[in-house]
Amino acid sequence: MKLLEILAEVQYNTYEGMIQVMYEEGSDKTQIVDLIRALPGITTVTVADSTMENVETLKIKLITQKSALEAFESLKNTAMTKYPNVKNVKIGEKTIEKA
Repeated sequence: MKLLEILAEVQYNTYEGMIQVMYEEGSDKTQIVDLIRALPGITTVTVADSTMENVETLKIKLITQKSALEAFESLKNTAMTKYPNVKNVKIGEKTIEKA
């Protein structure tokens, strides 16, 4: 089997959705956005709202082989496990759509 045939069999999906990231007081919001941007599978992070203190609302675009909700749950778990200054991540389940 050739590499191109293997790659053709792999199915990747791109999803967009909104998340809210709650972080510890004293953390830099730009750093929080950069940390989310560095997570595996994330292709785009756009700040949608930054008016609340210690909360960033972000529009996320990611690429994955998982289902949409499973991919966003994985993003949430990875962010909260990997970055101690991220207190909580809320997923806007109704905002998730295939890109």
